[in-house]
Amino acid sequence: MSIAERQELANRVKALDGLMADILNAEGPLVPGPLREGFRTALTQLHEDGAFQQVIEALRVNEEGGEHVVRLEAALKRVGLLGESLRLKLAVIGWAEDRAYGAWRHALVAGPPTGPDMEDDPNFNAADPPDDPDPHRRILWRRTRKLLAKLLKTIDDFFESLISAIPSVGEAILEIKKALESVLDR
Repeated sequence: MSIAERQELANRVKALDGLMADILNAEGPLVPGPLREGFRTALTQLHEDGAFQQVIEALRVNEEGGEHVVRLEAALKRVGLLGESLRLKLAVIGWAEDRAYGAWRHALVAGPPTGPDMEDDPNFNAADPPDDPDPHRRILWRRTRKLLAKLLKTIDDFFESLISAIPSVGEAILEIKKALESVLDR
């Protein structure tokens, strides 16, 4: 296992951290207002607990070929995070990122829709929906949410494999990520 492969794994963990922060800090209707602060608090707690850093540190080794490296390499190989398998998983994530960020850029250029999203209202009646004052921008933002949720689901395979290879790190990150994913996939 090369240092470059371990660094790429660490970069993906950092990218997940950045993606989650970007989603929570974004203007527009990605995360409903009442939930936004709770997610920010949870993400802050992950940082205070060093959750992301623990995963990154578990991948950082100073010597090549030591027993720790051999164990780490065996664990990563077992879950398909080495060589061609790793490159494929990262390519799939990259493809999903391109689609999600592309949709997000279009939504940001269009701006947030006027008025609240009626589907976020608990009293919304799909059988008798009120007129949407801004259907085109709302469609752009819904597509962005769906593609961001799909991106987080794509990251699931990679991240679940990573934390199964490195026991006792990353579980809290996974839980918050899945909660954010479910809010986006509405």
